[in-house]
Amino acid sequence: MLMDMRSPIWPTQLDHLRLDSDDPAMLAEFHASAFGFQASGISADTYYLQGPGRRLVIGPGDPGGRPYHGFRVQEPRQLDDVRAYLQGKGLNLEPSPSPLFEDNAVAVRDPDGWLSVFGLPRSGLPSHPTINTPSALSLSGRLQHVVVATNNLRPMMTFYEDVLGYKPSDYCNADINDPATRKVAFYRSDLEHHSFAVFAGSESRCDHHAYEVDSWNDIRDWADHMSSVHVKLWWGPGRHGPGNNLFFMIQDPHGHQVEISAELEIMPREMAPRIWPLEERSLNLWGPGWIRD
Repeated sequence: MLMDMRSPIWPTQLDHLRLDSDDPAMLAEFHASAFGFQASGISADTYYLQGPGRRLVIGPGDPGGRPYHGFRVQEPRQLDDVRAYLQGKGLNLEPSPSPLFEDNAVAVRDPDGWLSVFGLPRSGLPSHPTINTPSALSLSGRLQHVVVATNNLRPMMTFYEDVLGYKPSDYCNADINDPATRKVAFYRSDLEHHSFAVFAGSESRCDHHAYEVDSWNDIRDWADHMSSVHVKLWWGPGRHGPGNNLFFMIQDPHGHQVEISAELEIMPREMAPRIWPLEERSLNLWGPGWIRD
């Protein structure tokens, strides 16, 4: 598969996503405490969480659900180009559900039903207060990538590579010499190794989302913070093969994995994807790997 180099989706960055819960107030309180967010109400049961370089929407729905992923374009002209490009691909465009993007944002569903929203940040939203004392709100942690699992890998890869025009960075194969055994694909929409990835699994489901920090020392500081709020590390610390980033993960109250990452690899647009064997060491060079079912 080859990315259409004319895709105007390059460059975009993950700006926010929405998490659903049968108890949105509880989930908002957890994420605010664990990941350094200031929470404010958008409506009676929907919350806007923001911190340095990171923001979420949390609202009512099936526990653990993630209705949409919001990708930020750079300027109005790019958004116009993205809309025209997606229409030219024959895609069914949907209204944006995001309260954090301007009304002209454009949304499209992939073969598994995940909704990607492309837009520009809405002005006039509440701002979090200045933080002058050490706290999680003062720790770096830019929302950086989102990952899904699928039992429909080939159509998902075709959609992100050939339709949207994301750039493949790395693949993991069960047989490193056989592309038909591909099990994981990492995609970038700017110079960072991946803003989206898809793992083969037994069903379509959420996998994780990640915050990128400034250094290895920040990994330490975030782990110390998790300890202070009695949140156990679920996986790691370790180092991924694809992306070469340092990491650890925790689970939120609905079992959704959230990653703190550092030193994610930078890859020029023209750099070709690499192939890794699907094995524990590829997923964690330091220790046990998480092999999806």
